[in-house]
Amino acid sequence: MKHRSLALIVIVAVGALLLATAWNFPQDKKSISAIIIKVKNDVERKTPTTAWTKALTLSELKAGHEVRTMEKSFALIKFADESKVAVREKSLLTVQGEVEGRRILNRDVFIERGRAVFDIKKQQTEQFRFSSPISVASIRGTEGGTGFDPGPGSSDLTIIVGEALFTNTQTNCEVTVGAGQTGLTDTSGQCSSRGATQGELNNNDPNSGLNQGQDDGTGQPGTGAPAAPATGFSVNASASGTLSSGRGASIQVALVNAPVDITQVTLFYRIQGDPSYKQLAMTISGPNVSGTVPASDIRAGATRTFEYYFSMLGSDGTTYTFPQDDPAANPYTLPITPRVVRLKIPIADPSGTPRFLEVSYEE
Repeated sequence: MKHRSLALIVIVAVGALLLATAWNFPQDKKSISAIIIKVKNDVERKTPTTAWTKALTLSELKAGHEVRTMEKSFALIKFADESKVAVREKSLLTVQGEVEGRRILNRDVFIERGRAVFDIKKQQTEQFRFSSPISVASIRGTEGGTGFDPGPGSSDLTIIVGEALFTNTQTNCEVTVGAGQTGLTDTSGQCSSRGATQGELNNNDPNSGLNQGQDDGTGQPGTGAPAAPATGFSVNASASGTLSSGRGASIQVALVNAPVDITQVTLFYRIQGDPSYKQLAMTISGPNVSGTVPASDIRAGATRTFEYYFSMLGSDGTTYTFPQDDPAANPYTLPITPRVVRLKIPIADPSGTPRFLEVSYEE
């Protein structure tokens, strides 16, 4: 059995090397491609050769395609590298970009009005740009949100994870916006950055229910914390923007406007694709709740996605869940970075000299 496993690893490694060589041949440049994976209420799309039509789940987007959302509407776009862009209500944007084979040459989302909240996967060379009539945000492996309001002619950028260069295209004024900060610019040509407010962080977190297309308790994907019952009870939940396979995940929750004392909080979690959720009893300290998911339960798997939701018991026996509606089917999510495993396999070269073949794979 040991020999069979060793042979398989070597074959896979050699196959990967051959494929890598094949990818180096010149290939034609093509339009970037993405799909709309979620639509809520009134969302439309337009191509360079067609009029506005109703956008449906799995509608394809290519360079030059436009997406617009009406009041109380939402769309979620996914690119081939798992990068996602949430299009909030009353927004109009255009997708641009090119690929060459499997390599992404450039991507740009132009926001004519409204807001886009993003979770962009890091590429070795390519930068993802969000632009507006007055600004450009150049990002790489970043989470956050940006918007443009044509009324006052102002643009903003809030970063949750990573950092971005935020530039006013009229004056070339630029600022670096880091995690927990908001950048601002307008038609006067000035630009600045400051610490983001809690409301800005909630509003631009791609992992919140708000930016997954879930209601905020008013019947629309508006602003605020994750979905709340009519009492106004809500939670602010935070964890590392991207989890790492094989490392424990600390999750903190702040209870907001709880109608009664909360006596028990349970975190339900799983790796996306697993048949059932595991449970973790969380520690309550006043309005703050915390818990740590064991490292053994954080693994990338095929989906590289961690799913979770909360169940809370009130002192009057009432149970509250977040998300509110069918949380097991519509959980919060966090991406997982796979762990790279490296193996050294002893071999001998043609002369009989001992050598090592190093093989690495993502777990």
